[in-house]
Amino acid sequence: MALSEHLVAPRDPADVAHRIEGGREGAVFKPETLSEKLLFCTVRIETDTSTGGVGTGTGFFFHYPIADKQWLPLIVTNKHVVSGAVRGRFSVHEALSIDGEDRPRSASVNIQLDAFESLWFGHPSKDVDLCAMPFQPLANRAQQQGKRLFTVTLSPDVMVSDGDLEALSAAEEVLMIGYPIGLWDSANNLPLVRRGVTASHPSVDFCGSSITVIDAACFPGSSGSPVVIANEGMFATKRGTHVGSRLILLGVLGSGPQMTADGEIVVRDIPTSHRAAFTTKLMINLGYVVKAKEILVLGEHVLDQLRQKGAQT
Repeated sequence: MALSEHLVAPRDPADVAHRIEGGREGAVFKPETLSEKLLFCTVRIETDTSTGGVGTGTGFFFHYPIADKQWLPLIVTNKHVVSGAVRGRFSVHEALSIDGEDRPRSASVNIQLDAFESLWFGHPSKDVDLCAMPFQPLANRAQQQGKRLFTVTLSPDVMVSDGDLEALSAAEEVLMIGYPIGLWDSANNLPLVRRGVTASHPSVDFCGSSITVIDAACFPGSSGSPVVIANEGMFATKRGTHVGSRLILLGVLGSGPQMTADGEIVVRDIPTSHRAAFTTKLMINLGYVVKAKEILVLGEHVLDQLRQKGAQT
């Protein structure tokens, strides 16, 4: 598939306005606040392995910018979420046009892809647990069914530089959006939102790695969850209190420390399987978050790989 088939340009409002389907039946609420919009930026990923195992994880929609006001739409998650997966399934909201404006239906478009692991591009560093796949194949599948998809997409606009991270506090409230132990609102295809706080300063590379630590309940299925600072109405910084809203993408949940029965602390990927099993390892409500800047490195790598594939076809 040529690179151009993966790219999108800004949507012309007139393109939506002429497709008014009429009626509000089947529509979820209109997302208006920051927290409401964040409910539509993730996608539940369910995987099958060759050994019969089933796992769940979280992905989120991200636009990587390229030249000429175009974006490469991606789904971002952790490498370990898709590792060994022979099949994968997504549930994405169907779009409904009401009064010339896209709204999410409660109904979902369910898309299954084979050879699932091979569809993802891993971060070029083996030590960074991130991967991404182009979103456009999902949109194409939906179009073949006569449907359109509704998503809210994160972008570099909600990232801040390392210097700006220094303006944050060591204990910032954060939200994590995802599907812990596979739980979700299956009737409306909505994730769950969990609240926590930064446990290490966001501007510091924890233990020399490109990660930040959060104090939050991190369970199987939360892998790949975006971790954000989302303030609505008012927020405080080192420079005072500000009126308005703020959204900062800090990064992606990937792993966390566990405590063994004899008290040893070990770091493990947040698992994707939520099958009941006897274990002596306990999560201690800390999560390691891959920093948002690594998403940009990943996006550039995906873009480069697609360009190379295009040159080979």
